[in-house]
Amino acid sequence: MFTTNEVLPEDLIIQILLWLPVVSLLRFKCVCKSWCALINGQNFINKHLLHNQTTSNKNRNAGFLLIQRQKSSNDHVFSKLQYESLEILSTQAVPSPYFGIPKHIQINIVSSINGLVCLNLNAGNTDIVLWNPATNETKVLPKSGISYPQGRTLTRDVGFGFDFKTNDYKVVKLLEIFDPDSEYCINDINYFYAAEVYCLSTGSWRTVSTSAPGYFMDSGCYRTYTKGMFSWSASIRDDLDFFPGILSFDMSNEVFLTTTLPDGDLEDPNGTWRIFFVLKELVSLVTFGKDRERLENCFYIWSLLEYGVKESWIKLFTIGPLMGIEKPLGFWKNESLFLRNNEGQLLLYDPSAQKITNLQVDGRPMQMITYVESLISLKRGNDLEEQGNS
Repeated sequence: MFTTNEVLPEDLIIQILLWLPVVSLLRFKCVCKSWCALINGQNFINKHLLHNQTTSNKNRNAGFLLIQRQKSSNDHVFSKLQYESLEILSTQAVPSPYFGIPKHIQINIVSSINGLVCLNLNAGNTDIVLWNPATNETKVLPKSGISYPQGRTLTRDVGFGFDFKTNDYKVVKLLEIFDPDSEYCINDINYFYAAEVYCLSTGSWRTVSTSAPGYFMDSGCYRTYTKGMFSWSASIRDDLDFFPGILSFDMSNEVFLTTTLPDGDLEDPNGTWRIFFVLKELVSLVTFGKDRERLENCFYIWSLLEYGVKESWIKLFTIGPLMGIEKPLGFWKNESLFLRNNEGQLLLYDPSAQKITNLQVDGRPMQMITYVESLISLKRGNDLEEQGNS
């Protein structure tokens, strides 16, 4: 037994602390100056993140971040769900400085990487916010300040990802810019497409050297991120025609790739919806169309093996028909699918048992993403070290 005079070796202290959740580590920073320096150190932050991402610990420390509107007030709130049990661990309001924002403002989760969450707030001029829910640290990105001679610049959407080459976090912004000299017209107005990138390490915006292809963002701006590639659901221009597909941005090489959607199951005379998620670290497509007579949905799930190659889409399985389902929200283990029904309830569908479970979440779910807690700070731009990808 240790006495009050005995001191544990530093290596053993580190190993013990690595097993603790972020909330405990933040508390233990007050124990002494040496512990505060240790927990704030980039080396320990990296080790803690990697420890949480090991195969044995990943599901224990991972979970989901769910944005929803409360039934009583209609306010936006964020709930954390534990991965294995799907138990709600906590619910919190929109992060500061956005408490009490108007209810009509739309809040979108762009993506979550290594505990950092990117939010896109459509509040007049779009605000982009980086947020660490575990430490409650936020960073409102500055406006780019980059001017274009043509003027009339419109932000179409944003993406958030990790650059494995530079070990940096990046936000990419898709722009549509009026150009009177463009050869292509949309409703007799000429546009060209550009992109800007914000790097957390530098805290500034710059233009992307490679040009963005012509596209129309699909209604709903469905997005997903995996392994250094951020993708949007879009209609891609090929000569004078547009084809449904995905527009992808390589965070390391800063180039765009386009992939046409697969043939089959995508055309429905009653209308087809397409949403992208990540399943087994692959961009996966969920298409679903409603039979208006029976009010039933069938879901078709595809995965993309190689960006830019239409033939690499593989069809995995079909779910349904299901009644009263509004849209899917994402995947859980064993290819189970989170769903939102027409009453705004969060459901879980198990395809092997063909069973639907109501998760009894008090609120109307809007978006759901995988999430892992981390100590990564948004204030340390220039000393980012290797942190991997959740």
